[in-house]
Amino acid sequence: MFDNLRDMSDDSALFVEPPVDEERVSHLARPEKRVFGMTAGQRFILALLLFAAVVVVGFMFLLVFEKVWII
Repeated sequence: MFDNLRDMSDDSALFVEPPVDEERVSHLARPEKRVFGMTAGQRFILALLLFAAVVVVGFMFLLVFEKVWII
């Protein structure tokens, strides 16, 4: 019963592969244009976080050098 099991599994007659559309494959195979491996949304969030950090540090420097007072 199991003697021809390997021969039976190599037979591809059970599975029919669909035809490959060359235009679709070439379209899907194009690499995505990403900067630093991030999507546009991720880069935007990173830019917002960087902007917020610069604003906070700048405000702290203004407080330390007594150019601005919080009252």
